[in-house]
Amino acid sequence: MSATSAFKTRPYGDLKDTISLPNCYCLNEDRQYPFRNIFCGDETLQLKSDADEQLMLYIEFQDPVKLFSLNLVAPASDEAPQIIKLFVNRPNLSFSDGSDVEPMQTIELKKSDFFPENDVELRFVKFQSVKNITLFVEANYGADETVISSLTFFGEPLAGTNMNDLKKISDE
Repeated sequence: MSATSAFKTRPYGDLKDTISLPNCYCLNEDRQYPFRNIFCGDETLQLKSDADEQLMLYIEFQDPVKLFSLNLVAPASDEAPQIIKLFVNRPNLSFSDGSDVEPMQTIELKKSDFFPENDVELRFVKFQSVKNITLFVEANYGADETVISSLTFFGEPLAGTNMNDLKKISDE
Protein backbone atom coordinates (compact mmCIF):
# COMPACT_ATOMS: atom_id res chain seq x y z
CA MET A 1 0.00 0.00 0.00
CA SER A 2 1.46 3.37 -0.90
CA ALA A 3 0.54 6.96 -0.22
CA THR A 4 -2.50 8.81 -1.41
CA SER A 5 -2.93 12.54 -1.69
CA ALA A 6 -5.06 13.31 1.34
CA PHE A 7 -3.36 16.57 2.32
CA LYS A 8 -6.32 18.86 1.66
CA THR A 9 -9.08 16.50 2.75
CA ARG A 10 -7.77 14.79 5.89
CA PRO A 11 -10.86 13.63 7.75
CA TYR A 12 -8.97 13.22 11.04
CA GLY A 13 -6.69 15.44 13.10
CA ASP A 14 -2.97 15.41 13.83
CA LEU A 15 -2.28 13.26 16.90
CA LYS A 16 1.00 14.99 17.84
CA ASP A 17 -0.38 16.21 21.17
CA THR A 18 -1.44 12.68 22.16
CA ILE A 19 2.05 11.16 21.78
CA SER A 20 3.80 10.43 25.08
CA LEU A 21 7.30 11.43 23.94
CA PRO A 22 9.10 10.44 27.18
CA ASN A 23 7.95 6.85 26.58
CA CYS A 24 8.97 6.70 22.90
CA TYR A 25 12.27 5.36 21.61
CA CYS A 26 14.13 4.20 18.53
CA LEU A 27 16.57 1.33 18.08
CA ASN A 28 19.61 1.80 15.80
CA GLU A 29 19.46 5.60 15.70
CA ASP A 30 22.54 7.68 14.99
CA ARG A 31 23.01 9.77 18.16
CA GLN A 32 23.82 12.84 16.03
CA TYR A 33 20.47 12.46 14.22
CA PRO A 34 18.12 11.30 17.02
CA PHE A 35 14.58 10.00 16.92
CA ARG A 36 13.00 13.11 18.50
CA ASN A 37 14.03 15.18 15.46
CA ILE A 38 11.12 13.77 13.42
CA PHE A 39 8.60 15.40 15.79
CA CYS A 40 10.18 18.90 15.77
CA GLY A 41 8.41 20.20 12.67
CA ASP A 42 11.73 21.10 11.03
CA GLU A 43 12.49 18.80 8.09
CA THR A 44 16.19 19.73 8.17
CA LEU A 45 16.42 17.90 11.51
CA GLN A 46 16.35 14.23 10.66
CA LEU A 47 16.40 10.75 12.14
CA LYS A 48 19.19 8.63 10.70
CA SER A 49 19.96 4.96 11.25
CA ASP A 50 23.36 4.02 12.63
CA ALA A 51 24.76 0.53 11.96
CA ASP A 52 22.65 -0.36 8.91
CA GLU A 53 19.45 0.69 7.13
CA GLN A 54 17.01 -0.76 9.68
CA LEU A 55 15.18 1.27 12.32
CA MET A 56 12.71 0.26 15.03
CA LEU A 57 10.53 3.19 16.13
CA TYR A 58 8.30 2.75 19.18
CA ILE A 59 5.55 5.38 19.59
CA GLU A 60 3.33 5.44 22.67
CA PHE A 61 0.14 7.47 22.96
CA GLN A 62 -1.11 8.96 26.25
CA ASP A 63 -4.46 7.26 25.75
CA PRO A 64 -5.71 4.84 23.09
CA VAL A 65 -6.35 6.34 19.65
CA LYS A 66 -7.90 5.35 16.33
CA LEU A 67 -5.36 5.71 13.52
CA PHE A 68 -6.50 6.60 10.01
CA SER A 69 -3.24 7.49 8.25
CA LEU A 70 0.34 8.56 8.70
CA ASN A 71 2.55 11.00 6.88
CA LEU A 72 6.23 10.24 6.48
CA VAL A 73 8.59 12.79 4.93
CA ALA A 74 12.05 11.66 3.80
CA PRO A 75 14.62 12.63 1.19
CA ALA A 76 13.72 11.35 -2.29
CA SER A 77 16.92 9.31 -2.36
CA ASP A 78 18.14 5.77 -1.70
CA GLU A 79 18.13 6.62 2.04
CA ALA A 80 14.32 6.81 2.11
CA PRO A 81 12.46 3.91 3.74
CA GLN A 82 10.98 1.43 1.29
CA ILE A 83 9.40 -1.29 3.45
CA ILE A 84 7.82 -0.48 6.83
CA LYS A 85 6.04 -3.01 9.02
CA LEU A 86 3.50 -1.72 11.55
CA PHE A 87 2.86 -3.50 14.85
CA VAL A 88 0.04 -2.38 17.15
CA ASN A 89 0.14 -2.76 20.94
CA ARG A 90 3.31 -4.89 20.77
CA PRO A 91 5.91 -3.10 22.91
CA ASN A 92 9.53 -4.21 23.20
CA LEU A 93 9.94 -5.73 19.75
CA SER A 94 13.47 -6.58 18.65
CA PHE A 95 14.79 -6.54 15.10
CA SER A 96 14.43 -10.31 14.89
CA ASP A 97 10.80 -9.97 16.10
CA GLY A 98 10.24 -7.42 13.34
CA SER A 99 11.24 -10.03 10.79
CA ASP A 100 9.51 -13.02 12.43
CA VAL A 101 6.23 -11.65 13.87
CA GLU A 102 3.23 -11.02 11.61
CA PRO A 103 2.70 -7.23 11.31
CA MET A 104 -0.69 -5.52 11.43
CA GLN A 105 0.18 -3.92 8.07
CA THR A 106 3.17 -3.77 5.73
CA ILE A 107 3.71 -0.60 3.72
CA GLU A 108 5.79 -0.50 0.53
CA LEU A 109 6.65 3.08 -0.29
CA LYS A 110 7.66 4.74 -3.56
CA LYS A 111 10.11 7.64 -3.56
CA SER A 112 7.26 9.90 -4.69
CA ASP A 113 5.41 9.14 -1.42
CA PHE A 114 7.76 11.18 0.78
CA PHE A 115 6.17 14.60 0.47
CA PRO A 116 4.10 16.43 3.12
CA GLU A 117 0.98 16.27 0.94
CA ASN A 118 1.06 12.45 0.58
CA ASP A 119 -0.42 10.40 3.42
CA VAL A 120 -0.29 6.65 3.82
CA GLU A 121 -3.77 5.39 4.58
CA LEU A 122 -3.92 2.57 7.09
CA ARG A 123 -6.38 -0.32 7.24
CA PHE A 124 -8.57 1.69 9.60
CA VAL A 125 -10.44 -1.32 11.02
CA LYS A 126 -7.15 -2.76 12.32
CA PHE A 127 -6.11 0.46 14.07
CA GLN A 128 -9.17 1.10 16.27
CA SER A 129 -7.60 1.00 19.74
CA VAL A 130 -3.91 1.83 19.50
CA LYS A 131 -2.03 2.46 22.74
CA ASN A 132 1.35 2.09 21.05
CA ILE A 133 2.63 1.44 17.56
CA THR A 134 5.99 0.12 16.42
CA LEU A 135 7.29 0.97 12.96
CA PHE A 136 9.96 -1.43 11.73
CA VAL A 137 11.84 0.08 8.80
CA GLU A 138 12.97 -3.17 7.26
CA ALA A 139 14.60 -1.82 4.10
CA ASN A 140 15.35 1.33 2.15
CA TYR A 141 16.32 1.77 -1.50
CA GLY A 142 19.83 0.36 -1.12
CA ALA A 143 21.70 2.95 0.94
CA ASP A 144 23.76 2.08 4.03
CA GLU A 145 21.59 4.34 6.22
CA THR A 146 17.91 5.28 6.37
CA VAL A 147 16.82 8.90 6.83
CA ILE A 148 13.40 10.18 7.94
CA SER A 149 12.60 13.90 8.18
CA SER A 150 9.19 13.82 9.87
CA LEU A 151 6.45 11.46 10.99
CA THR A 152 2.85 12.49 11.67
CA PHE A 153 -0.10 10.34 12.70
CA PHE A 154 -3.70 11.24 11.84
CA GLY A 155 -6.72 9.88 13.66
CA GLU A 156 -8.73 10.58 16.77
CA PRO A 157 -8.39 9.88 20.47
CA LEU A 158 -10.80 7.38 21.94
CA ALA A 159 -13.22 8.95 24.40
CA GLY A 160 -11.61 9.22 27.79
CA THR A 161 -9.76 11.42 30.19
CA ASN A 162 -6.26 12.59 29.37
CA MET A 163 -4.48 12.03 32.69
CA ASN A 164 -1.79 14.57 31.71
CA ASP A 165 -4.43 17.33 31.61
CA LEU A 166 -5.48 16.80 35.24
CA LYS A 167 -4.25 19.39 37.70
CA LYS A 168 -3.85 19.04 41.45
CA ILE A 169 -6.48 20.84 43.48
CA SER A 170 -5.11 22.17 46.74
CA ASP A 171 -7.05 22.03 50.01
CA GLU A 172 -8.11 25.39 51.36
